[in-house]
Amino acid sequence: MRRKWNLLILGLLVCMLASSTALAKVKITYWTGWGGDELEDLKVVIEEFNQANPDIEVETTTIFGAYEKLLTAIAGGRGPDVVSAVWASQLAALAHHGALQPLDKYIEASDVVQAEDFFPAIWKSFNYQGHVWALAATTNTNFEAYNKDFFREAGLDAEKPPSNLNELEEVARKLTKWDSKGELTRLGYLPGGLWKWGLVFGGDWMNEDTGAITADHPRNVAALKWLGDYWAEYGVENIQNFSAGFGNYWSPNNPFMVGKLAMQSYGEWLEAFGEKYNPSLDYGLVATPAPEGGRENVTTFGGSVFAMPVGTKNADAAWRFIEWITGPEGQRKLAKIFANMPPRMEVARDPEVLEAVPILKFGLGLLEGPNAFGDLPSPVGEMYQAEMGRAEEAVTRGEAQAEAALKQVKSTIEKEYNKVR
Repeated sequence: MRRKWNLLILGLLVCMLASSTALAKVKITYWTGWGGDELEDLKVVIEEFNQANPDIEVETTTIFGAYEKLLTAIAGGRGPDVVSAVWASQLAALAHHGALQPLDKYIEASDVVQAEDFFPAIWKSFNYQGHVWALAATTNTNFEAYNKDFFREAGLDAEKPPSNLNELEEVARKLTKWDSKGELTRLGYLPGGLWKWGLVFGGDWMNEDTGAITADHPRNVAALKWLGDYWAEYGVENIQNFSAGFGNYWSPNNPFMVGKLAMQSYGEWLEAFGEKYNPSLDYGLVATPAPEGGRENVTTFGGSVFAMPVGTKNADAAWRFIEWITGPEGQRKLAKIFANMPPRMEVARDPEVLEAVPILKFGLGLLEGPNAFGDLPSPVGEMYQAEMGRAEEAVTRGEAQAEAALKQVKSTIEKEYNKVR
């Protein structure tokens, strides 16, 4: 009888312990901007974290296409524990307005996350006003892709892409094709993105020490004038009519994939695009060619970041998830799945990762250089980018002059910046 009682008591203790363990499991809510197949791949990686951390369960929800939901939820105190549906370009504004928790105390206590583990320019992009607000598990670099078959067809050396702006202009002319009616059937190149081109020309958009807006920097003006002249050479109406027939960038009808553009700006996702949309495409890569006096080997980077919104209910568990997925193990897995550049230097240089995603080798060379640029660390950064886009459109359509357009951008952003700082 005594033995039976002992067994019964032991059984009860085991049940109580199991129940206690189950009750101790912390569930954290994670909102991501990835959707579709990428979301399913991400969930597989997250399940590995769940298995390795039995006291934590990550519940993943996508808000793909509904990013405004995040701001509404945070404002109402209903935000997630962790979010990666935040773009690096939004980080300063969210931090400035008190929507995020700084990660400093967790990083100081971490053996996994240290500033020196990341590319310096990328680590800098996590910072705003002396605090670290987020970490990245993936990033992207920027460069130009060109169709080698079109180069050969035009009598160009497919292994010698343009190395400066003058060569780019000449190559683009040779690669462009017109039909008998004088209408474009292929454009050699269609430049765009004033922010990047200002940097390539040697300009700057903001004094990071003072926060001063420098939109009308002479080299920014030169870049915008060049973009306008480029459109004028081929004809604004010609380019507009031709580009109106471009398919969705993120589809098999991407203009580079179907041969409507002989050169196009890309990031590491080009490798996945090629495999999926045009496996026979023979392409090469080149850093954006610079003019005399400009910056060589410029690349821009960005993407989503992992952050903790204000009001996170399970901060310690949320940090453990962020620490893991932005740590070496998480980054290795995501680099291979998404074909994205790892922000950690050790992971980005890992031979196994480079073998799995060969295109990373090119972007790595740019990211290791002195001319890698992240988004503007300003609470008006996104608005600034939008105003650059409006100025670019006005000048390339022949509706404004470069200097006047950028002086207007400066005035608009200075007024907005003075409101929030």
